[in-house]
Amino acid sequence: MFPVMNSASKINGIAFCVMLGLMFLYSLPAVVDFSKTQNSAQSLELFLDGKLLRKFEQSYDKGIFIRDPSVKLWASTQYLLFKEGARGVVMGESGWLYTNQEYLVPNDLRHNLDNQIDKIAAVQALLKQHDKQLILMPIPMKVDIYAAHTRYAPDPRTQGLYEQFSEALQARDVRVNKIREAFVAQHQNTELFLKTDTHWSPAGAQLAAREVARQNPQLVGDQPYVSTLVEEKAVKGDLMNYLQFDPRLAPDLFVPIQIPLYETTNPAQQVSEDNLFGEKPQHIALVGSSYSKIDDWNFVGFLKEALQNDLVTVAVEARGPFQAMDDFTRSDLLSNPDIQTVIWEFPLRTVLAQRAGDKSWQAAQPQSF
Repeated sequence: MFPVMNSASKINGIAFCVMLGLMFLYSLPAVVDFSKTQNSAQSLELFLDGKLLRKFEQSYDKGIFIRDPSVKLWASTQYLLFKEGARGVVMGESGWLYTNQEYLVPNDLRHNLDNQIDKIAAVQALLKQHDKQLILMPIPMKVDIYAAHTRYAPDPRTQGLYEQFSEALQARDVRVNKIREAFVAQHQNTELFLKTDTHWSPAGAQLAAREVARQNPQLVGDQPYVSTLVEEKAVKGDLMNYLQFDPRLAPDLFVPIQIPLYETTNPAQQVSEDNLFGEKPQHIALVGSSYSKIDDWNFVGFLKEALQNDLVTVAVEARGPFQAMDDFTRSDLLSNPDIQTVIWEFPLRTVLAQRAGDKSWQAAQPQSF
């Protein structure tokens, strides 16, 4: 005989219907709020290709009232058992944090490297057509400079990657401004990278700027730029976003880092005919990622000071160095005859993050660039 629905089953059914009703009522405000943020002209297109539903799912997921406590509970359990943070960070010793982008090495590293070398060489050829010289400055990886503070050794294939990348560029006649040797020499005297951030510290930015001037004396001018310490600032560090466990489990990790803030000015700059009726020509352009874009590091200011020269800057945050170069080559700056030298600040970890075969140069750029 077939099973017969009894009273308990009816109660379960009623409870289920009530739960669905409550979830529907709970979701209404989220649906209304989401609809207010959407452009009606684009909504149909997004709906047809499924993107609208995915956007709503992401928005709804973030608004669930039990989401944050659940995430914190799981992250706390993970830290207690394995001393690990969320995916995206690799925890080191003494409060040092590293991005997992420097640990994830593509299987086709050689092909990946060659692919990016080709793109950089193409950029140089384009700049040369417009009478501009390219100087590429690779930024070494944090896990390379401060390997002594790591718990896990990085992939052996990354050993010597900085020199391999630089030599491959030089073989294509690309001028390379190496800074790794200077970083290795100074890394014990001062923190050149922030312990809880993917980026360099102001001291690291200043050292890099001085290396550019030392290796390119032809770029040094006579404008007396000076960098002055103005205040200190407490920063959390972008890698702290991956530590989602209860701060009481490791309170020392959550103490903000104090960094010095600098301001770079030209004391001799006066109101002149050039200032009144037109800008003074700038012969140097800096193209870069968030290492140049974020004001806290003051790399642009330190570079002006080291070169004793003004410069124009094209830098983007969270998009990577190729996006910045795209912006430069698509702008009027490419055809500007005054600009003779383009300094390209290029984080080495881009070689690992950018996968060969991507549809665009920026497709795989991590958000921390």
